[in-house]
Amino acid sequence: MTSCEICGTPIKDNGERVFVEGNLLTVCRTCSKRGKPSNERQNNQKRVSAGPKKIILPNKITLNDSTILINNFSEVIRKSRTKQGLTHEQLGILIKERASLLRKIESGSLKPDEKLAKKLERYFRINLYTEVDFGE
Repeated sequence: MTSCEICGTPIKDNGERVFVEGNLLTVCRTCSKRGKPSNERQNNQKRVSAGPKKIILPNKITLNDSTILINNFSEVIRKSRTKQGLTHEQLGILIKERASLLRKIESGSLKPDEKLAKKLERYFRINLYTEVDFGE
């Protein structure tokens, strides 16, 4: 015979299994009102976990070999930013990039990667990549 884990009275039968403040307790019928009923299986079988969920990542933005970054990308980005009256910090907040990175790209000392270039193209509605014809 077991006793209630809350009040200590002897429990006839099996008792109730309830969650009280995050703990699974075996309690009498009167104390079972103090917790939430447990949804555990009858034969004390352990639940089989489904394992880690698969995270499906969206396809990366990839460019084929026939597109290249335009030569005057820094000027195009700077003109687009100043046309909208934005500072580097404001633009960085809007597209979730660092202002120092944007400064380097506008100065021409750093080329934007494909992901950042696509962000800038979408935000400013400009084209930073051009098609290349290999003359085949």
